Amino acid sequence: MTPIRSPEALGRTIRRAREQTGLTQAELAERARATRQAIVALEGGHETRALELIFDALATLGLELAVRPRGR
Repeated sequence: MTPIRSPEALGRTIRRAREQTGLTQAELAERARATRQAIVALEGGHETRALELIFDALATLGLELAVRPRGR
């Protein structure tokens, strides 16, 4: 599992996973029902208010987000 403690770390993890699956940003955006620009911002670690709130709440509670492959 990869601990995620910031929007930047989340972006790096998403980019790495996308590249490992061979998807382009446009393909990921289409599958995720988002715009390519949204994927660019997410992978770039751009902090939105929603992400800021999530990471602040987790830090306050002494928790961290972890990313792992989904069970099938």
